[in-house]
Amino acid sequence: MADVYPVVAGTDGSVRAGAAVTQAAAEAQRRDLPLRLVYGFAPLYGYAGLDPTPPPDILESCQDVLDAEQERIEKAFPGLAVTTEVAVADPSVALVSESNKATIVYLGARGLGAVRRLLLGSVSSKVAAHSKCPVVVVRGNPGDARGPVVVGMAPEGGSQEAVQYAFEEARRRGTSVRVIQSQQHAAANFDTLPETAMRSMVGTRMQQVAERGQESFEKVTEDYPDVDATLDLSMLHAVDALLEASNDACLTVVGSHGAGAMAAQLLGSVTHGVLTGAPVVAVIPKDI
Repeated sequence: MADVYPVVAGTDGSVRAGAAVTQAAAEAQRRDLPLRLVYGFAPLYGYAGLDPTPPPDILESCQDVLDAEQERIEKAFPGLAVTTEVAVADPSVALVSESNKATIVYLGARGLGAVRRLLLGSVSSKVAAHSKCPVVVVRGNPGDARGPVVVGMAPEGGSQEAVQYAFEEARRRGTSVRVIQSQQHAAANFDTLPETAMRSMVGTRMQQVAERGQESFEKVTEDYPDVDATLDLSMLHAVDALLEASNDACLTVVGSHGAGAMAAQLLGSVTHGVLTGAPVVAVIPKDI
């Protein structure tokens, strides 16, 4: 019998975590998979001579949170199989460990101020960087639950896993896909260039990028004839274009740099920017 990899949701009882749990339950129902709720509570290191294991009453409080969430979800999603576990580990470590045997991991994210937008360093960014499966970070409610799945596409051949995931998720949700291809810096500066050889070269480059993007889009849509899809060529930077589109999306999909030491420290500027601003973001690792 094949292993069943559940949808995993991390929770700590907060409002944002509750929103992530609800969306994870809907995902599990769409995929006909069980839901696993995990509360990661870090060991109490830093106190010399003390046992780092949290005392029983603390762990019982964590379990109470899980029990309440399980009851809420089972009422809202009748028939959905829900299990829970308190993990004595840093929440990011616990969820990365869960990703080894999960179909997808959901977690909530706190709001970010100006400084934290520059230095994210949060549970969500750590899990997204290290996870072995797709991670959905819920910062707020989607603008429209029936809105499109938005995904960025790089014409140079990148983002393939993210684009495929977006089309598959749109099929599961019964909605459309909006593919965003940004020209980034060249397009943003094009109108200010004088009529010189430089402008001609940049214009040619932009046309080539647009043509490759159209070819890539047509190729992927051949595999998903039942999914309504559009390709938008944006003159904005990729982060701005995706954030603007995310306002009306049910989900925004971006790729990560995959496993490795560098990926663990740096998600990539586009992924990082979207992760810290869009309401609901799926981060897709390479080679899933």
